[in-house]
Amino acid sequence: MKAPTGGTPYLMWPRTVLLACLATGGVAHAQPGATPPRQPPKGVPKTTPQDPYGPVPATSPRDPYAPTAPVPPPPPPKPAEDPVLAEQVAHSLVQRAQELYDARVFIDAKQLAVEALVKSPKGAAAEQARFLIKAINQQLGITEEAKPSDPVDLTPIEDPTKPKEPLPASPEAPDRASRVTAGAHSALYVGLLGATVGSFFDEEQPAGGAVPVGIAAGLAAGLYLPRLIDKLSWNEAQVRTMGAGTVWGGLAGGLFADLGKKQGSTSRQVLVGASIGATLGGLGGAALAKQNRYTPGDLALADTFAGIGAVGGLTMGMLMQPAETEAYSLNSILGATTGVIVGLVAGPQTNTTPRRMARVAGTAAIGGAVPFLLYAGIYDGNSEGDERLTGALSSIGLVAGAYLGFRLTRDMDRGKDVLPGKRPSDDDAPASLLGRTSSGRWSLGTLSVQPLSQQLAPQRGMTVPLVGGAF
Repeated sequence: MKAPTGGTPYLMWPRTVLLACLATGGVAHAQPGATPPRQPPKGVPKTTPQDPYGPVPATSPRDPYAPTAPVPPPPPPKPAEDPVLAEQVAHSLVQRAQELYDARVFIDAKQLAVEALVKSPKGAAAEQARFLIKAINQQLGITEEAKPSDPVDLTPIEDPTKPKEPLPASPEAPDRASRVTAGAHSALYVGLLGATVGSFFDEEQPAGGAVPVGIAAGLAAGLYLPRLIDKLSWNEAQVRTMGAGTVWGGLAGGLFADLGKKQGSTSRQVLVGASIGATLGGLGGAALAKQNRYTPGDLALADTFAGIGAVGGLTMGMLMQPAETEAYSLNSILGATTGVIVGLVAGPQTNTTPRRMARVAGTAAIGGAVPFLLYAGIYDGNSEGDERLTGALSSIGLVAGAYLGFRLTRDMDRGKDVLPGKRPSDDDAPASLLGRTSSGRWSLGTLSVQPLSQQLAPQRGMTVPLVGGAF
């Protein structure tokens, strides 16, 4: 088809209309109301996005001495709940639970009892809460599983300040006598026997043979006999028992030999009597030693009393002024024998140690010796009054000195006068404000709190003993 000449072709009209529509639509999108691009606020520099693949910009290093920002304080700890207030709340819950239990509202009552138990698990309300829970479970038919009960520790509570009981001696280190004790008693006894034998070497001068033989025999016995005594496995007290028998038996035997001769006795006769008495006394001491009934302190007490009795017999003789001088020997024998018997009987009932008795013997000796200083000033060869006065004062001084020694040492080595392996009996008072030991001694203690025995009361509690004693 050929278009007419001189006018607009037909195909140009649609194109013209289409272009006009597109132009009109572009103007509509450009109408006011479209969001304009954001502009940065005034005073803020315009920034450009950083290229992630570009070089890292250099930063200035941080000054290590620059002041740091203060660390904020930690939050205050949560205050602990007041136990008194918790107990009061638990008590109120238990009371309400009891009311609900009485009204037979068991579920709510159990809930409140459990809350009270959680609130104060160790208070007085906890016991009632547990009781309510158990009763409610029985009402609801809930059976509780029986928990195995822990064995109750019935060990008695002891005073922490009480000295520990010494462990018994082990078989490898038995409690045996010291070599000094065994050697001293062996030297005295065997030396006496040697002196007795040596006194027969010379009829006119018994001392010429008695002295060297006695010294030689005593030294040999003191060195070698302790080794034989060790084989007996005797302790210190047993050796002292036999040794005391030889010493006081020898003294008594020698004084008896002096009594047998009113016209005067010779040194040989006294040595023979002393040897016989020492042998018999040693045999008796050995019999007692096998029983192992005495401590070293008991033997020290017997030795002290025997010594005071022997010397006291002589001072009493000065007071009596007998017609025969043999009365002095008799008084001394009676005093020593009485002292040994009293010491052996009273020793196990008292608290005495060798260290304490050494001081008692010292004070007694001083008390008996001081009056002789007066005797040196009042001596009168034509009168017996000075001797009687000195004898009386010396006898009183012996007793007074012994009493003073016991008083001054009454707290010395307390509880140590025991047999090997035995517990001290003078420190067994129970913990209390006022205590009595099994030996009869009363002493002040301290206040102590002890749990109440379940055998005395079913409920739990604490006690404060005021008076206690051991018998």
